[in-house]
Amino acid sequence: GLVIAARRSLEELLQLLADGAAEVLEVKRISVRLLDASRTMLLASARAGEPLHEGPVGFRLGEGLLGWIAEHGQPLCLPEPELDPRFMARPGMARMGAFVGVPIRIGAQTTGVISAVDDAVVFDDSHRRLLTLVAAMCAPHVEIARLARLAQVDPLTGALNRRGIEQQVPTVAGAGAEALSVAMVDVDHFKRINDSVGHAAGDLVLRQVAATLTGVLRAADAVVRYGGEEFLLVLPGVGLSAAVVVAERVRAAIAAAPTPVPGGEVGATVSIGVAERAPGEL
Repeated sequence: GLVIAARRSLEELLQLLADGAAEVLEVKRISVRLLDASRTMLLASARAGEPLHEGPVGFRLGEGLLGWIAEHGQPLCLPEPELDPRFMARPGMARMGAFVGVPIRIGAQTTGVISAVDDAVVFDDSHRRLLTLVAAMCAPHVEIARLARLAQVDPLTGALNRRGIEQQVPTVAGAGAEALSVAMVDVDHFKRINDSVGHAAGDLVLRQVAATLTGVLRAADAVVRYGGEEFLLVLPGVGLSAAVVVAERVRAAIAAAPTPVPGGEVGATVSIGVAERAPGEL
């Protein structure tokens, strides 16, 4: 059965939801996606089974089957989802099989979508009701954890804020035997970007930089928005020489990923300083 314990992190709860739904529905693949802080994008949060897509894939509100569910707050149960006009194919996408998806709701507001696909099951109304029940059971717990996380997250970029670093990376707060390095990332000439393309496009650049940082780093690392255009990377278990390698990888990845903006794209580069905590240092 699906057991929800108190005081779990948001990630733990979402993974519990995905694994529990896969067990209850007896299906191969479950995906849980939550709307971001701006409520415009469904982001992958947890999954059971192999992913359908190559790499991280988000869905804008109203985009594809998942975006339709998030926008309308209504479930979908489709035996051949690829034939539905709302379906949106993605690069490297595996064959879906049957599809069922339901909104995760708090009151009248949709906060995410949980969906199942399986090429050996034909979903029917009983599957839809069961998945709706699972989503309803878990939604309050997910919302509490989500609100706690929002207090630790920068709303523009999704990176941790300074409060979040203390909660998510406790090794930073005290001395430890494990190596720890940090890297300060500064977006070069950011005022020039704002002046040339406007603050709205500048915000998109910051989001792109944060997303690139998150994509390059390990799950154990942390990305913190430290200032206006400054990000602090916290790298537990990483010595100085390895941190320099990480910093170069980050620098190259950001330089190679221009930001799409209305009317074109904006390239950005970063400067990075790296330091390692000395033994016994707080």
